[in-house]
Amino acid sequence: MLDRLQQHFQALASMRIAHVDLLQGRLCTDGTGVSAIYAGNGSNAEYLIGTLFDGSPSRLRLATCAPLALPSTLARFGPQAEIVMSERAPLWSALGPRLGEIRMPAWIRQELHLKQSGEPRLLGRHLEREVERQIRRHGYRLAVSTAEADKQVFFEEFYVPYLRSRHGAGAITATREKFLQVASGSTLAQLFSGDSWTAGMLLHRRAQGLKFGWFGSRQNPPSPGASEVLDVLTIKDAASRGIRHIGFGNSRPSLIDGVLRYKQKFGAHIVIPRYPQTVFEIQLRDSRPALREWLTSRRFVCGYRGTVATVEFPANGPSTRPQFVPVPEPE
Repeated sequence: MLDRLQQHFQALASMRIAHVDLLQGRLCTDGTGVSAIYAGNGSNAEYLIGTLFDGSPSRLRLATCAPLALPSTLARFGPQAEIVMSERAPLWSALGPRLGEIRMPAWIRQELHLKQSGEPRLLGRHLEREVERQIRRHGYRLAVSTAEADKQVFFEEFYVPYLRSRHGAGAITATREKFLQVASGSTLAQLFSGDSWTAGMLLHRRAQGLKFGWFGSRQNPPSPGASEVLDVLTIKDAASRGIRHIGFGNSRPSLIDGVLRYKQKFGAHIVIPRYPQTVFEIQLRDSRPALREWLTSRRFVCGYRGTVATVEFPANGPSTRPQFVPVPEPE
């Protein structure tokens, strides 16, 4: 209960002020000119803008307002652009009217339901064969540790350097204190290549469930096949210990997102989280085919009438109204 309240308070505080910006640049799919309005506190601006534009668009600040004033502010400035993209904390989106027909969480979750013991294969045949090949080639093996010293090394030599190498100046890492607090109740999965520790991941167990936590590697990109091998060996070890559910963590709400696609190789199901979080809303104000094709190509994911759906537009016709197509469950 306290965790839920904390999430609500964090969500409430996350968007005290909203900025409304006019963006102009080139559409990422065909290079034609496109104009958009971004409205929000900037937390996810880079992601939203990156889904639309090829390169960095020009940016003009139109207004700054309280979140509850966003609907009236966008009614004033929205006609200046072909697309309106906004992000709002869950409370603000609940209190005000919708800002776009397409509405999705900033993050979705993926879960893997393990087969019962006795099944011929725990994961897909192709994935298991590839992992077996990587193990033979690189001598990979899994070790599990609860030692605080190993967690310290993981933080200093794997987790922080890997994220900074991968994301550069935009890297967001946990502080040492926060990391050690989380790690104190966690297990560390270590992937070795021979005698060399090459990658690792924190694991959080709850009853018959296991959640994959922070990942780190000696190098960026990780050693060939290291991520897949670490995940597969961890899943197999978990299954042998009675675990039936694996939480793969969060991904961006798009079927073409690289992280989401990676997790789908394992047969992970998409779940729309129930906890409060930032909501994205998109409204097409122009019906030209290039914009409809762009939105269809992004394969955005949202909850629709109790199902997980992706957003598409009809191939023909002038309508700016999207269709919501259920996402098939993994086999």
